[in-house]
Amino acid sequence: MDRKQLKLFAAACMIFDHVVRIFPLYRLFSPLSDALWAAGRETAANWVIDDLTLGLMFIGRLAAPIFVYGIAMGFLYTHDVKRYLRRLLVTAVIAQVPYTLFDLAEMRRCYGIAGDWRDTGLNILFTLALGLAALAVLEHCRQRQKLWLGLLAAAAALVLGRSIPMEGGKGYILLIFVYYFARNLSCWQKALLFIPAVMLSRWGLVWWAVTEQSAGAVRNCLLKVLGNYLGMLVTLADSGEKGQTGRAFQYGMYAFYPLHFAVLSLVGFLLPPLA
Repeated sequence: MDRKQLKLFAAACMIFDHVVRIFPLYRLFSPLSDALWAAGRETAANWVIDDLTLGLMFIGRLAAPIFVYGIAMGFLYTHDVKRYLRRLLVTAVIAQVPYTLFDLAEMRRCYGIAGDWRDTGLNILFTLALGLAALAVLEHCRQRQKLWLGLLAAAAALVLGRSIPMEGGKGYILLIFVYYFARNLSCWQKALLFIPAVMLSRWGLVWWAVTEQSAGAVRNCLLKVLGNYLGMLVTLADSGEKGQTGRAFQYGMYAFYPLHFAVLSLVGFLLPPLA
């Protein structure tokens, strides 16, 4: 799978993840579950609502680790990291309004409440931009025999990712570094390294699941930790080829991010609330 195919696959997973936030899976499968329940097949009905919906939700969890991987590899191959960072930041700023509207549309559509735009954090492109900047500083310092200064910059980025509400936060920034420095390892070595990496990146969820020991906590941890690990494993399919891309594809991918939020938020506000 070349880099273009990886990006398209991640984009498809992201669309799925965001569509089901406006059209929840449990509502889509409720008629089937009700029919099974009425036919006396309670076990099958519960499987549809619980296990099938959980399994499908894993599709959406694959997207972010692939996009994070794209940042690490993009830094490795870009000819101008400043321009790359500028594109990310400009798109992040443009996307923030539709990203916030999408969050509000989901609250209205699924929960019947107005929501508060101030509760919406920064979108994932801000996280990726911060990770890219930290990686660039770290590599710059390493080449000038000042690794300690680069490590301080990386630590500062992780602190900022934890302190500022942004999607993925410090966890995704950590994974950027993991991807970059593990790039020359074999596939099986990466697969093993990804296990502690993803658990550390989602340490809060892991700790919550261990201490809470409730079905909801374990389910959420399973979805977001195992889901992210599976997404990391998908990156092992990278052939190293760039694929047939041009400026139209590149800028189309950037434009797609805010545009799909704008469309879904409009749909979410136009449709009646489910609650």
